[in-house]
Amino acid sequence: TFPVTELQEVTRDILADQAHRALQYSTTEGDPRLRDELARWMAKDGITANRDQILVTSGSQQGLDLVGRIFLDPGDVVVVELPSYMAALQVFRACRAEMVGVPQDEEGMQTDRLAQVLADLARRGRRPKFIYVVPDFQNPSGITWTEERRRGLLQLAAQYDTLVVEDNPYREIRFEGMAPPPIQSLDGGARTIYLSTFSKTLCPGLRIGWMVAREEVIAQLVTAKQGMDLCSPAFTQAIAAEMLRRDILYRRLPVITAVYRRKRDAMLRALQREMPPGVRWTRPQGGLFLWVRLPAGMDTEALLPEAVERERVAYVVGSGFHADGGGQEAMRLNFSYPSEEEIDEGIRRLARLVQRHLPLSTSSTIPRTTVSD
Repeated sequence: TFPVTELQEVTRDILADQAHRALQYSTTEGDPRLRDELARWMAKDGITANRDQILVTSGSQQGLDLVGRIFLDPGDVVVVELPSYMAALQVFRACRAEMVGVPQDEEGMQTDRLAQVLADLARRGRRPKFIYVVPDFQNPSGITWTEERRRGLLQLAAQYDTLVVEDNPYREIRFEGMAPPPIQSLDGGARTIYLSTFSKTLCPGLRIGWMVAREEVIAQLVTAKQGMDLCSPAFTQAIAAEMLRRDILYRRLPVITAVYRRKRDAMLRALQREMPPGVRWTRPQGGLFLWVRLPAGMDTEALLPEAVERERVAYVVGSGFHADGGGQEAMRLNFSYPSEEEIDEGIRRLARLVQRHLPLSTSSTIPRTTVSD
């Protein structure tokens, strides 16, 4: 899916015409031309931002780290989804924050449970610094929040006077269905910090991510970024800006999504064909991941060494995505990298492993099904 030919052409043109700028340091905020193109890119989703509300980062992971540095002190509370993005949890742990998880279902984070969590915290005189969510094709579950859940989140954030950190790297990779609006667009960025990246749509090697927030928040993030790396690479920013200016990425999105759709479908077919009864999985409408749950009592972390050594197949254990220590029976599968043939063979080997360790109490009458929670 990498646009190699287009990247070669753009790179040659930049070195021919813009080398004096592209090979220098950039500003910490980011290349102004890239920030203007990012504003145009996000406008199609209803996000209205000017360049002063945008900070270019070295991948969206740096954005998460900046959020942690600016907002979190040891002991601060962060509300997260169950499950949630593993690398975000690592950032919050490094800041010694206390994470409180809220379960999700097929429509996103459960609003009633979130309300209960926030009320319980308030009764103890505590307020979370922010609520961290991945609302589109969530990593790891693949779930997409409904618009109703997004609006409910903002209402609760306003009621309890906290922020929302919306991490949205997968939004463009939609295979089917209608896209709900970004959370940021629903409140005009009043209490939302928005993160995204081109790592999933252009290529990860450029390390281009960005953040959108109120100007006073961006100013604090800029100060923190100066101490980290001074600026993101000017050369890769120039490449990304030119790819956007020429509408190359806009035109490539249908090609990218078609490739990943075929791979998702291949994995769903293989799971249906190979997995024993009692195993459940999600059916995401986009993104890069499937979330699989084994029967109760099975432990994917305990099974991983055998999966790797005997079956030569790997997955990411579910407990790594749970702030509450749960998820032992779950695993995340990725379908974007392997070929369709490798997907078929990998699921066959994984099913063989699961079959060997299936609890005796699992009845053959239990259907194989898709799940969201």
